[in-house]
Amino acid sequence: MSIRATPSNRPAEPVNDKPGQRPWLGIRFVCAGAYQRIYRNADGTKYMARCPSCGKSINFKVGEGGSNQRFFDVSCR
Repeated sequence: MSIRATPSNRPAEPVNDKPGQRPWLGIRFVCAGAYQRIYRNADGTKYMARCPSCGKSINFKVGEGGSNQRFFDVSCR
């Protein structure tokens, strides 16, 4: 089965990254019972998370048509 991400049930929070700070996403791996804060890659095109239990990875692309959510629930199962 593939890895899936859905916006978290948490209330949306404004994205107020300070200048010079790398933007981040909060990822809750439901399957592993773990939380990670992941940061945008150096070229600014994506975020990449890896499940701490099985090692599968998921990419969150940056750009038009994306989401304004900051927190996601991810499951490998």
